[in-house]
Amino acid sequence: MKITTKSRYAIRSIFALVLMGGDTKPVALTQIAEHEDISRKYLEQIFIKLKKSGIVEGSRGAQGGYVLARNPSDIRLKEVIYAMDGPVNISDCTQEESCDNFSSCGINWLWSGLKKTVDDYLDNITIQDLKRQAFGGKDANLS
Repeated sequence: MKITTKSRYAIRSIFALVLMGGDTKPVALTQIAEHEDISRKYLEQIFIKLKKSGIVEGSRGAQGGYVLARNPSDIRLKEVIYAMDGPVNISDCTQEESCDNFSSCGINWLWSGLKKTVDDYLDNITIQDLKRQAFGGKDANLS
């Protein structure tokens, strides 16, 4: 299992957005691209998906940019990854339609359990948690 670059960049970008005050005011995509050293064009693709998933909101104009659609403590990493790539798939053995031996296999429970553990882990970490961890338990803004 590997988390894709798109998912990793999405998490980094949302984290940067929050650090730049994007939980309260719009931040230009150009600022995020420069801060994270990610192509603006690639970020546009990411933010289109994030907007479609209700994670961010966009505004146009001189003071435009992106802002979180919800509080950072309400946005979970699982949600961000699912917005980019869909469910994390540990193995084809976790889904009956992908495995010819699903009903007769004695160990598919192992892979299903691992998938559930990963999903639960990602579902229990919020953007606010990332921010707190980065600053030793304290909240901080770069703006």
